[in-house]
Amino acid sequence: MAKLTLSDIQKGSLVNKVHDVTVEFVTLDDEPVTLDLYLKQLPFVETEELHKRFAKQDKRVVAEWIAKSVVDADGKPAFTQRQVEDNFIQSLANAVFDKIMGLDKVKKQLAQMDKNKKAQ
Repeated sequence: MAKLTLSDIQKGSLVNKVHDVTVEFVTLDDEPVTLDLYLKQLPFVETEELHKRFAKQDKRVVAEWIAKSVVDADGKPAFTQRQVEDNFIQSLANAVFDKIMGLDKVKKQLAQMDKNKKAQ
């Protein structure tokens, strides 16, 4: 397990870090697809505002969040909010947003717990 120091956090080691992830989703043709992309960890001040807007059911916040989080290898945005709104299908947007929020891990844990429960 990696150990951080307060100095690491003060230097911003946790924010703007780029992570290589694979997103899995299904197209409208029921075809399973994977997509490799980079996600950037946004700072608290930015995510806090996005969380508040999400809670208020702001219809455009998810597209904005995706546009801010999906980056190229250099950490520069790969999409504009408009491109996300116009070019992503729902299943892709859901899968990317789940990765951003860490919900994909929660869903896998819940599925494993359900599987374990049924096996008993």
